[in-house]
Amino acid sequence: MAAGSPALAQGTALLARTPTVIVAGQALHDGQLAGTLALGTNGAAMDVPFSVDSVDGERVRDQAGTTLQDALRNIPGAQADSGFNGSHTQFFILRGAVADSGTGSNRILRDGVRLSNYPYVPAFIDSVDVLRGPGAAVGVRSEPGGTVNLVTRRPTLANAGSVLVSAGQHAAREYTVDVNRVLSAEDELAARIIATRSAASEWRHVPDRLDAVKLGIAKSDGRRYHLRAGFEAIDQTYRPDYGIPALGGRPVAIPRDTQFGEPFGDSTTQNRIVDLHGDVALTETTRLAVDATHLEAHSTSIKNLLNGTPLAGQPAGTYGRVSAWEPGTTRRISSIAASLSSEQTFAGLTHHLFFGLDKYQETLNQPSLSVPAATSPAINVYAPVYGRVTAPPAGVALARSLTTEDLSSVAASAQDQVDLGAWSLVAGLRYTDQQFLYGAANTLPVDEARWSPKLGLLYRVSVQHSVYANVAAGMAPNQVSSSSNRSLPSRVSRQAELGWKSLWLGGGLMGDVAVYRLNQTNMISADQSTPANNFDFTVDGAARSQGLEASLTGAVTTHLTVAATYAYTNAVYLQNAVYGGKRVPNVARHAMTLWGQYRWNEAWKTGAGLYLRGARFADEANGTTLPGYGRVDATQTWAQKIGNGQSLELQLALRNVFDQQYFVSSHLHVSRWITPGEGRNVSLTGTWRF
Repeated sequence: MAAGSPALAQGTALLARTPTVIVAGQALHDGQLAGTLALGTNGAAMDVPFSVDSVDGERVRDQAGTTLQDALRNIPGAQADSGFNGSHTQFFILRGAVADSGTGSNRILRDGVRLSNYPYVPAFIDSVDVLRGPGAAVGVRSEPGGTVNLVTRRPTLANAGSVLVSAGQHAAREYTVDVNRVLSAEDELAARIIATRSAASEWRHVPDRLDAVKLGIAKSDGRRYHLRAGFEAIDQTYRPDYGIPALGGRPVAIPRDTQFGEPFGDSTTQNRIVDLHGDVALTETTRLAVDATHLEAHSTSIKNLLNGTPLAGQPAGTYGRVSAWEPGTTRRISSIAASLSSEQTFAGLTHHLFFGLDKYQETLNQPSLSVPAATSPAINVYAPVYGRVTAPPAGVALARSLTTEDLSSVAASAQDQVDLGAWSLVAGLRYTDQQFLYGAANTLPVDEARWSPKLGLLYRVSVQHSVYANVAAGMAPNQVSSSSNRSLPSRVSRQAELGWKSLWLGGGLMGDVAVYRLNQTNMISADQSTPANNFDFTVDGAARSQGLEASLTGAVTTHLTVAATYAYTNAVYLQNAVYGGKRVPNVARHAMTLWGQYRWNEAWKTGAGLYLRGARFADEANGTTLPGYGRVDATQTWAQKIGNGQSLELQLALRNVFDQQYFVSSHLHVSRWITPGEGRNVSLTGTWRF
């Protein structure tokens, strides 16, 4: 929740007196923002007994990344999942735990507040912070595999600005203006405006365009207090891409850009967000903070997709198609949170205390119209004939249904971190009382109250090395209902973890290694008493993920920086009425990334990345395999100072250098919606800073 915003961290100055300067590796070693997810207060990564990461937005830019999945390549154990809300709104899996609990919504935080289907807008992102595993000190929910928080850019006390223009193959574009101005240095008053327009690559022949503006104003008085108000408007227009199907246990052997969906109109999403923040120093060691966030979202979804299995009596590879129309969907989210952080000494022991109280309300009204089947003729995937899908006949009344969601949550958390010499002990407890409803008309809500404890122990072997252990629990609502029209209780996760964190080469390079076991219960499972209805569920399911994760990030020399990750993930369903004993889809046992950037001089730097994924199953039935792959990217950057604090930078990026044919991910339930990876493509980005 908003209590998890970096703004609420004890002693964090949201309105810095000087611009933040990130030295290669240093920000990662401090880990202040990611540590907030685990502790609720500031904590350097070396001193946090949990797996935390912070990926700077500029590092993602250096890697020519434009999406959330690009950013999460820097996180060990993060793998891609498939969603159908456009390239700007992507899904992911952490530690082999699927974040989708029944519906097509991604699960992320924006400045500490969970916002469903919030798009990744590179121009807005300061950092992507990740807590791997449950046990977040903040947030209305703690996803089983971990928490991803998008930290957005805020006003600073420095006159600065930038203009970015990017163009790539297949109509990929981005135009961004970012201006920060000090309105009064004496009063510590500053404002910032960011405006951006972007279009994703249309190599799969589907558009995805986003226009957005972000406004912010901030006022502070040294460390005494900080005030901030912000507004965001994001409009996205796209066409869902359902990829290609599999036959005979493999994706069909057709050109990777072949498109089968022909929606009769564009899908749209409009987000409007207002956020307020205030924090004040009550004493030298105690700080009170309050955050409020409100989102209004309106969307229309128009989909056209392959349905079921190949048709009998038709040429091989012929599928039926279906259109889905969800007009006028509205979503509202309101969050208010207060936190108190304090450092106190009792009986010779120093206690870092955190107390949080938050209220979260989310409502969703999603109408659906029944589109006549005759408007979506079948199509053969080997010899597709286009242009036969039509819109529903004008003037014909269509059957209408309504899916609603109403989540009301009140939560309180308390945490104490005790330092005793080389030892640190973290003990926390979060209590959540919520009423949750999800389903069609007459669906009954579920009332639940749950305690989520966590305990972490860290030992500093030396300044350069620390070892830790933790156990933690979390909960996440299941957005489905039962055959008796009753909402289902939340999914529960419990994790045990051991880890080692280390600094190398004088602190320029940070490494971490973690082994864990993550158990999930109350997972959704098909209700076998109603086999004809695919949307009836129980919570009889369970799953287990266990594995090893490692990363090494920072500066090897003054010229060379690296970011390397490796993960071994063994994720299986334990209990499931249909898929018990099967492996979790989209989760490769082995995954590795390696990024390196060499700075030749003040003007030139060269980057290269290698991204490896092992074979994965494409569906819960484990009937289709996505082959493993290796992809290579390369960048060349030139920068030149042009006086008066101005500079010009040009980046040439070549992604998928060797034109590797691969598949990113699949829908977890079926293997007919597989997302291919883009072939070799090039982009050029220019940035003027002033």
